Amino acid sequence: EIKVVLIRTMISDQLAYLNIARKWFRVEDLEEIRRRKIGYGKIGGKAAGMMLAYRILQDVAPHEVRDCLHIPESYFIASDLFYTFMATNGLVHWSDQKYKPEAEMRRDYPLIVKDFIRGGFPADILNRLSNLLAEIGRRPLIVRSSSLLEDNFGTSFAGKYDSYFCPNQASPQENLAALTEAIARVYASCLNPNA
Repeated sequence: EIKVVLIRTMISDQLAYLNIARKWFRVEDLEEIRRRKIGYGKIGGKAAGMMLAYRILQDVAPHEVRDCLHIPESYFIASDLFYTFMATNGLVHWSDQKYKPEAEMRRDYPLIVKDFIRGGFPADILNRLSNLLAEIGRRPLIVRSSSLLEDNFGTSFAGKYDSYFCPNQASPQENLAALTEAIARVYASCLNPNA
């Protein structure tokens, strides 16, 4: 029962996912996801699928497959931070994009990207991101989307949001600035007319 509560709180409340995940995830797996999660909302569909597939393969794959199986070191920015970012930076007015004609959405999109890039993150999130950068050292990063809409059961929606490469080779302040800009750009891509 505790596993179901943790899965519903941190990962997904979709019944199809819950029915499978509760059988495979261990409490230790969920603790590790929580340790790597920034924010209080859920992780995205792509991340949820990757973590569940990894857990299943760890238990059922032949040894030669398990020995070769690795997932990238991953951290998850919870869904609530997207809304926090928009609200604290006065970006909520862009939420109505899907109701506009396509030509207007395409015209607005470069402005959206500029507004999102100018946005800032709360001090506690900046602190978590700084700690994350210190923990991983000078290894490159890829900031990828994993929205609640992506890679759910029966709906792929893959490739609609952007991903960004961060070399992570500059000063800690410059690396943090590049990371937060990449996150802001991924957030802006949620309003991309193609999405």
